[in-house]
Amino acid sequence: MAVSMVFIMGMLALVIDLGLAFLSTGEQQKAADAAVYSSGRLLPVPIGNTAKVNQIKNSAINYASLNGFEDLTQDDVILGKVRNGQYTEIKVIVDNSVPMYFAKIFGIDYLDLSRSAVAKLSPINRTTGVVPIGLTKEEIESRIANNNLTHVTLKYGVHGGSTSFFGALDLDGQGGGASDYRIWISQGYAGEISVGDILLEESGNMVGPTYQGFDERYNACTHFGAQVGGSGCTAEDFEPSCPRIVKVPVYSFGTDKKTVVVEGFAAFLLENQTNDGYITGSFLNMVSNGASSGNNVGEGTEGDFGLYNLILSE
Repeated sequence: MAVSMVFIMGMLALVIDLGLAFLSTGEQQKAADAAVYSSGRLLPVPIGNTAKVNQIKNSAINYASLNGFEDLTQDDVILGKVRNGQYTEIKVIVDNSVPMYFAKIFGIDYLDLSRSAVAKLSPINRTTGVVPIGLTKEEIESRIANNNLTHVTLKYGVHGGSTSFFGALDLDGQGGGASDYRIWISQGYAGEISVGDILLEESGNMVGPTYQGFDERYNACTHFGAQVGGSGCTAEDFEPSCPRIVKVPVYSFGTDKKTVVVEGFAAFLLENQTNDGYITGSFLNMVSNGASSGNNVGEGTEGDFGLYNLILSE
């Protein structure tokens, strides 16, 4: 009987206690995944910006707490993969001590378990909401290399005469003209645009529709007191969902000079316009909706122009 009881208690310890431990690891993994994915949408984060670093770490701690794990500390949230002075990856470690019941007979009071999750930024290669103005791959790569991404003239006016004039684009290939173009500026194109797509150059400079579409979009910002005299979203402080932020195609010219080939996408914060068709603003690094290429953020990665999706990598 004594020998049998030892065997029975051992089986109970194995089945019940280890079963509880298994359930705990499942909950830990869910908490780690939720924390890393939700807080990771704040990436990329400048390595020297203590406020932003604390914000993303505290966000991860908060999401872990909402999922039942309240003991996370900032040391459990690890930022990594620095590119251009910014963290592009986040790791969250969730530890837990699961109390044992039957296993106490064998001197095991607790079982320490650890689970983790990692999310990284990956360049977007297919998305909706694109606006019908953009820039060449050579231009943005040069700007990235020289850290010249703020207060940029993206679209020039009728008499610009500059090699940086990028013109208007026909996103659906149907030749919709001024009406569609204005809607695409103010609301973004509803269809999907992918890397490798061939787009037509839109005839004319679209000064009027550009002005109208910009005005609608810029004035729709409701953040940072924009509706009561405040600055609204700026390159330093912005909400990723703000209407002032547009997705622009990065392209190379086609062989016939009447078409462009999409090479990737960038995020551009509208800052100013003139009544003769000039648009200026700043490029941002940020997370948005769209399909990711799966590639890591880093020098030499094709299609990496600052617009990213967030994916779980571990």
